[in-house]
Amino acid sequence: MFKRSMLFKNINYKQIRLLHQLQLDKGSYLYHPGNEPLNSANFGEVFERTVNKYPNRIAIKSIHENQIITYAELLEQADSLAYGLRNNGFEKGDRFGIWSHNCAGWIIASIAAFRAGLISVLINPLYEAPELSYCINKTGLKGLLVGDELPSKNYYKVLQHMIPELASAKPGNLKSSKFSSLTTLLTTGKMNLKGAFTLDSLINEYKNNDVSQYVKEVKSDDGCLIHFTSGTTGYPKCGLDSNRGIVNNTYFSGVRNGFNEAHEIICVQAPLFHALGSVITLLGGFTHGASLVLAAPSYSVTATVNALLAEKCTAITGTPTMYVDILSKVKSTGDLPIKLRMALAAGAPCSPELIHQMKKYLNVQSVKALYGMTETTASVFQSLPGDNVDVVAETVGYIMDHVEVQVVDSNGVRVPFGEAGELMVRGYLNMISYFNDPEKTKETITDDGWLHTGDRFVISPNGYGRIVGRIKEIIVRGGENIAPKEIEDLLNTHPDVIESQIIGVSDERLGEELCAVMRLRDGAVFDVKEMSSFCAGKISKFKIPRILKTTNEFPKTASGKIQKFMLKEMVESGKL
Repeated sequence: MFKRSMLFKNINYKQIRLLHQLQLDKGSYLYHPGNEPLNSANFGEVFERTVNKYPNRIAIKSIHENQIITYAELLEQADSLAYGLRNNGFEKGDRFGIWSHNCAGWIIASIAAFRAGLISVLINPLYEAPELSYCINKTGLKGLLVGDELPSKNYYKVLQHMIPELASAKPGNLKSSKFSSLTTLLTTGKMNLKGAFTLDSLINEYKNNDVSQYVKEVKSDDGCLIHFTSGTTGYPKCGLDSNRGIVNNTYFSGVRNGFNEAHEIICVQAPLFHALGSVITLLGGFTHGASLVLAAPSYSVTATVNALLAEKCTAITGTPTMYVDILSKVKSTGDLPIKLRMALAAGAPCSPELIHQMKKYLNVQSVKALYGMTETTASVFQSLPGDNVDVVAETVGYIMDHVEVQVVDSNGVRVPFGEAGELMVRGYLNMISYFNDPEKTKETITDDGWLHTGDRFVISPNGYGRIVGRIKEIIVRGGENIAPKEIEDLLNTHPDVIESQIIGVSDERLGEELCAVMRLRDGAVFDVKEMSSFCAGKISKFKIPRILKTTNEFPKTASGKIQKFMLKEMVESGKL
C-alpha cells in the first residue's frame, strides 16, 4: 500500500498520458480511473510511515522562529500533544481550532490532531472577534490554539475581550457563557497566560506516550479537517474533508508536483489555513518526505525571495498575485541565483502571460498549474510531469486520478466538449459536507454525488481543463454574457500592465458596463484610448472595457484572492 513512490519512479512521464486512460461519455464528461488504487489509510498513519523512512530529515525550518525540527522530532512532539489532548477531555471527532500565523506550533498541532482523531478547524489569522466568534460556535470548537503575539496581532488579547471568564479559568476547564463548547485554550508562545496551556507545557507533561490506540480508531471516511470558504460574500461555510480525501489528494498532487522523485525543499509562502498552504504544500510535502521552509509568519515577498536564496529551495507554491509580486521584486533587483525545480500557481485563475514570465524570470525548470477548491479537498485538475509551458499557460492541468468531471448548462445538461458551462465534480475528493449546514450542503452536492463548483469551465477529450471564470462573476452587458478572465488575460500581456481585474459596474442603459482596474508599472501612463487600441482586433468590441481605473494595490483575502466585490464598491462609490 505504501510502496507507491517506488512504483511511480519506474514510470516514464513522457508516456503518462497513455497510462491515464480516460473513459469518455456523451458531452463534456471525463473520468480518470487512475493507475493505482485509492489508499484507505488515515493521515496519521501516512505521516508515521514518512517518519519511519526519513526520521533524521528536516521536516520544518521556521526562519522567523530560528527553529529546525526533524521528522522524528515532529512526530514525538505531535504524539505527546495528541496524548495530552485526549487525556484532557478530548474525544475522537471533537473540533480543535488553529488560529495562528504560519509557525512551527501550527504544524505540530495539526499533526497532533490527525494522530488524536480530532477534526482540525483552520481559521484565518486575520479574523477579528466577530468572525472568530462565528467560527467557534459554527463548528462547536472544544479547543483552540492561538499564535504568539505579533507586532500586528495579539490573539490572546482579542480572546480576553471575547471571553471574560478566561481571567479566572483553570487551563483545560474553561466555562464560557458565550461559547459553551469551548473548554481548552492553548498558545504557541512561552508565556503563561491566564486560562491557557502553552503548547510546550502539554508536550512536556505527556512526552513519549503511545497514541497508537487513537490512531487505529480513525477510519478513512472519518472527517479530519475543516477549511472555511474564503468568505468574499456572506458568512463563510465550513468544508469538512475526510481522511480519504486528504490522504489521496496529497499523494496524487505530490506526484504531479514531483515531490516523490527527490528530496524537495519547499518554500511556504501561502498561509497554512488555506487549502493551498495546508493540503497541497504542507501535507502534500509531508506525504512525500519534503522539507518545509516557513519564510515568514505572514506573506512577505522579501522574506520569500530571501528564503529561496538562503535555503536553496527547490520548489514553491503560491497564488498568481504572489508570483506577480516575486517577479516585480526580481525584475527590480536584477538577476538573482534562484534555481527552482518546480513552481506551482494555484488558488485563483492565472494568466498565460504570468506563467511564461515565471518560467523566464524565476529560472524554473517546471511551472505548474492547479485548479481546485475548498469543497474538493484541494486539486481537481493539475499539470502533468512533462507538460510544456504552453500547455500550462493555456490550461489548469489534467484531470486528477479517480475523479469524474462534467460541464453542464443552466439546466444541468452536459454541453459539448469545448463549450463553456458549469464544472461539476464527483469522487473521493469531494468534501463530506458543509459542517453543521445541511441546507447549503444539499444546494452544493446533488443526491448522486455531483458537486457544483460555481465555475465556468471548458474541458477537452484529452483530459485538460480551462477555467473561463466564476459564474457569479459573469458580467451581463446589454444582454451579452461576458467572462472577465478572457479580457484580463489579454490586458496582462501589455508591457505596462502588472495586473488587471475586470468588473461590472452599474450602468443605466446597459445594466452593467465593463471596468478595468489595473496596477501599472512605475511611470507608465495608460488611458482608455490606449486600452481600446490595444484590445482592438484581439477581442470582440463589446468586450473592450469603457472605464479604466488604476490602483497601487487590490483588496485581497488573507489567502491572496482579489475581492472583486470590494473593487466594484470602490469604483461605484467614487473611492477609486
